[in-house]
Amino acid sequence: MLRCCSFQAAKLKTRQSSGHNITKPKVVKVRLLLVFCVLFVFSYGLSAYHRPSIYSQQIIARPTPTATLIPSQSDHPRISLTKLTDDLEVAEKNVTKIFMILVKVVVANLSILIVYRLIFMIFRRSKELIVDNFINASDADEINSVLPGLSQLARERLVGEMKGVRQRVKEHIINQGPQTYHPPDKLPLPQTTPDQRLGELVTSLGEFTPEQMHPAMNMLKVIFPPFGTKVTSILQSQGKEYDRLGITFEITNIEGRLSSKLYTVWESVEAISSKALKDRYRELLGSAIRWLALELSRREMVAAVPWYHWGQKRDRYQAKIYNFFGALNLASAAAHGKLFYYLAIEDLQQAIVLYPEWFQPYENLADTYSTFGGQTSGKECLNYQRQALLQYDRAINSCQDESVKRRIRIGKAMAGLMTGDVNSIQEAIAEIEKLKKGWDETSELNTRFLYNLAAWYAIAHQINAGVKTALSVARRYLVYALVRDSEGTLWEWASKDPDLQGICEDYAELKFRMLKKLNEVPELPSLTGEDFTKHTEEILKGLGRWGEGGMGRGVDGESECAG
Repeated sequence: MLRCCSFQAAKLKTRQSSGHNITKPKVVKVRLLLVFCVLFVFSYGLSAYHRPSIYSQQIIARPTPTATLIPSQSDHPRISLTKLTDDLEVAEKNVTKIFMILVKVVVANLSILIVYRLIFMIFRRSKELIVDNFINASDADEINSVLPGLSQLARERLVGEMKGVRQRVKEHIINQGPQTYHPPDKLPLPQTTPDQRLGELVTSLGEFTPEQMHPAMNMLKVIFPPFGTKVTSILQSQGKEYDRLGITFEITNIEGRLSSKLYTVWESVEAISSKALKDRYRELLGSAIRWLALELSRREMVAAVPWYHWGQKRDRYQAKIYNFFGALNLASAAAHGKLFYYLAIEDLQQAIVLYPEWFQPYENLADTYSTFGGQTSGKECLNYQRQALLQYDRAINSCQDESVKRRIRIGKAMAGLMTGDVNSIQEAIAEIEKLKKGWDETSELNTRFLYNLAAWYAIAHQINAGVKTALSVARRYLVYALVRDSEGTLWEWASKDPDLQGICEDYAELKFRMLKKLNEVPELPSLTGEDFTKHTEEILKGLGRWGEGGMGRGVDGESECAG
């Protein structure tokens, strides 16, 4: 053995002395051999950890001697291997414990996050407004290409209309004082598909929960379904040559709390033209979307009626809703057609059925008949004005407030003027003279009363009822009413009011001058007497015919109504 080693050393020395070095491939072989040795030791240690060795069993089975024995040189490898195995086992247990702790922490955090997300999605759900794309049932193939654009235009207009209605609702609630209904601050954005996030989350959780929990997870979908409104829109037509177009809306409550409604908005006879079908549908879209916005807002208010309102209390609450939307339909008729007069009449009649002791629906119904009658002529106009006179009488009999009765009497006098009957006209003039006797117009703060007076004089001027200076008086009272109207609720309506069309040629200029004066004198709406007259005269000056005829007497006004 020694000789062999000496021989190898001599060979190595001979190679070194002869100038030959160890080649690179040989170094690589040595390194690979070391790697294999390390892997062998590591693999052997793991196998020893998973499967006790024969040597360890023999050591454990061997009885422990009472005397301390000095291990022999041959026992050292077995003792070292056993210690290595024990160390590896302890290390793996520690790593496993740490890993399990980390897993539990992650699972706990994920569980908290999922529960929080689930609770958030359940209790912070907002009402959905699903508006499907238009369905073409008109049998006109040329409409198919414009359906996507028409559908998107309808959603865009619906958002604008609902904002306007929501603003009117808020103004109405402020004027009426504390109410039970509070409109939500956020409007639902019309979309084509419902929000499925809650259902998808519950479905995903069901895949990771035990089978015993599946019924409970499915119950979440039933207990907390999506809520809101779904609208299906269909394009209609009448006649082979598309003589009349219509848009049908099917409104469905998603959770089933309200009954569904199906309604078709048709073209008015006056709006039928020879334009292309797509252009006619776009024009009809304005009236149709206005109706849809009012109907959706009404359903929202009806659904918000408190559950503890029963019997007569519930009927009166709903009567106020119908009365409010009857007034909104009346206001919409000037811009969107006669359809809204019929809708207003239906709403106000329903309000009267629910609350017959309340004067307001009678007055609004009379205003609707009178205004609608003004858009007709002949016997039809006479019939509507007579209906208005009857409703005004019912309103006066039901009202207990004398200041409100004054306003209603002016409305009745307006209907009397529009009947065309000589006796009714004379009675209307006498009624106005009676109301203005001993009355100081510069101290009047009731904007509605002043506005109605302006409308009465405007109608008297239009029909040539023989009322002196009717035009200038109408304009003066209109300025008084708008200046007193600090909330600005009458400003927009005055420009569209058919009763005032004969006196509003320069309304844009008048509006500019009034706003300028209100900026200069912010306290003007509350001023009375000469201070108020001084500033209103400055507004009327320089408006051409607006200032003609003088300012009148301003106290009882008897000289203005000499018939």
